[in-house]
Amino acid sequence: MNYKAVIKDAWHLTQENKPLMWWYAFIPELIGLVVGMLYLGYQFMSFYKSPVFHEYEGSSFMHDAFLFVGNFWSDFPSWAIVLVVIAAITILFYFFLPIFCKASLVQLIARMRNGQSVKAVDGVSYGFLHFLPLFEYRLLLRSFSLIGVLTEASFVIRNLGAGAFEILVLPFILVFFIGLLLLLLFTYSEYYIIIDGKGMMKSMGASARLVIRHWQHTLLMFILMLLITLRIFLNIILVLLIPSLIIVSTALLTAVAMAKIGFVVGVVLGIIAMYFAAYLGAILEVFSSSVWVFTFLELTAQGETSAREVGDKGPRWVAGQDEEVNVDVE
Repeated sequence: MNYKAVIKDAWHLTQENKPLMWWYAFIPELIGLVVGMLYLGYQFMSFYKSPVFHEYEGSSFMHDAFLFVGNFWSDFPSWAIVLVVIAAITILFYFFLPIFCKASLVQLIARMRNGQSVKAVDGVSYGFLHFLPLFEYRLLLRSFSLIGVLTEASFVIRNLGAGAFEILVLPFILVFFIGLLLLLLFTYSEYYIIIDGKGMMKSMGASARLVIRHWQHTLLMFILMLLITLRIFLNIILVLLIPSLIIVSTALLTAVAMAKIGFVVGVVLGIIAMYFAAYLGAILEVFSSSVWVFTFLELTAQGETSAREVGDKGPRWVAGQDEEVNVDVE
């Protein structure tokens, strides 16, 4: 396989089909960014209000959060209902929209690669057709993801203490490496589900077989993993940067008796940072999906050659054998 050509073609498709990014990548990235900010904020406050790093005997962050929500609901019921609706919609979008958009995006990219005439709006039907099996697959592997393992480990540290974590650290490491192995073996499972319409278990088996047969393409996988990791670290940096902009701007301008202006400036800078973070993440999502789809199509098009099949040059003698040896068996 020509790796350079695959990456080059994937980048050209990304640049020449910006509607794919706006329709099926930007909104999921933006929602993921918002949820990531809330998740990191929850983890920070939970660790801060725990005896892990310093002596703390007060109530937990969850207790304070529920108390605050209860008081807010009592004092401002109308606003509370609006916020609950917004939170419910955001959660639904976070869990379901990325899967729907992934199915749409992969189908469109595969059809474009094969020269079919499609429009961005056609991806809506493709997303509905492949949503359920893809959701089932991602739900199965969610517990082995890096975020899942870190969440479970942080829960153990905060609630059971460092001693319990030391006992469970080996199982956590084992689960982490199992997750990495599954991530490698099931690299092409989503593409079997979306492009070929296979069931979840058949797709996972076919993906493992394809990865083992074409292990030499691990270098390409490594490059793609670097791109995905780069996007994750960039999002984490921006997630930490956005609240910092708001806090720093507010603090600086408050010092000169301009608190309202400082808050407005902080919010505006935060929105701009979120926009560019989601935009960059969406571009990388379309690009990485294109590379994986192109790789999947090329590898599956090669087929599998059995050891019994005769090559193009016909059957050949074993090296070093000059004449046929006949053995009579009586």
